[in-house]
Amino acid sequence: MHPHTVPAVIGTRDRIPDGGRPFLLTMPSSPAAPKLARDFVHAVLRRTALSPLCDTAVLLTSEAVTRSHLRTPATADILLRVLTAPRGLHISVHDSAATPVRVPGTPRPEQPADLGLLLLTRLAGHWGTAPFAGPPRSGSLWFELKVKGGPDQ
Repeated sequence: MHPHTVPAVIGTRDRIPDGGRPFLLTMPSSPAAPKLARDFVHAVLRRTALSPLCDTAVLLTSEAVTRSHLRTPATADILLRVLTAPRGLHISVHDSAATPVRVPGTPRPEQPADLGLLLLTRLAGHWGTAPFAGPPRSGSLWFELKVKGGPDQ
């Protein structure tokens, strides 16, 4: 799948679907942030009908939060949003970094390829980036996963 860049602030993608539930976690941009995010997603999904998605969701969340931590100063916060639905979920990671998210296959010459975005490309049903309705330069990386046999499959 190719990433989708949304030209406006987060909108329709973050609406709570029928039967869905939102879960939010705000954490400081620290080396502990990816583990906090992994534990949070695992706790949300482990005893639900979405548990088959747990390992993939934890991995992709860890990659997205690590990316945010590496892009933001220690004084910044990272917001993790998990929206569950009966047959899938939407996870987004918001930060206020000055560096835009890069599309896989277009690394800067002085930087290695972004393996986290390559994982998103391979494992997520859909993913993309968007500006976030927060401080200037705020950004969001989001992805969606669906349970096999769910709608649109």
